[in-house]
Amino acid sequence: MANVTLSGYLASAASFTFSGTQTLNSLTNDEYTDLSDEVDNSTNKYAYTDFYLDLASAAFTGTDSGFEIYIVPSVDGTNYPSWTGNVTTDETENALFFVGFIPTTATTAAQKGVLRAVPLPSGKWKVGVRNRGNISTAASGNTLYWRPWSYAI
Repeated sequence: MANVTLSGYLASAASFTFSGTQTLNSLTNDEYTDLSDEVDNSTNKYAYTDFYLDLASAAFTGTDSGFEIYIVPSVDGTNYPSWTGNVTTDETENALFFVGFIPTTATTAAQKGVLRAVPLPSGKWKVGVRNRGNISTAASGNTLYWRPWSYAI
């Protein structure tokens, strides 16, 4: 019987570039980013990713402070389902794509957080983020990274 182990990271950490006008910078409380540029997983077929959020200093407050992460897949490789970014209202079309929450500490400081073992779509996908930090993010210096891994036999 073969042993199944973790593969280790299969690529270097890569940052996301967000399309449209709303990125992680100057993201107001409760606001969604526009979607990131596309990631194509159809060749590498990575099974999982760890997300790493690196935030510039802001006055994050509250026990519910953090950031929601969303993965929006393209099932046919061309078209994407509806996503509403650059708004602070709850958007039901975005909810389906929620994959996890990265908490922040309720302090005025730079923040670093990780969301581990997020399953990846087999094809093309984009990422979206919602600020739940109870404060706007800094005007610069905010980056979301991903680093894929899988299982090895």
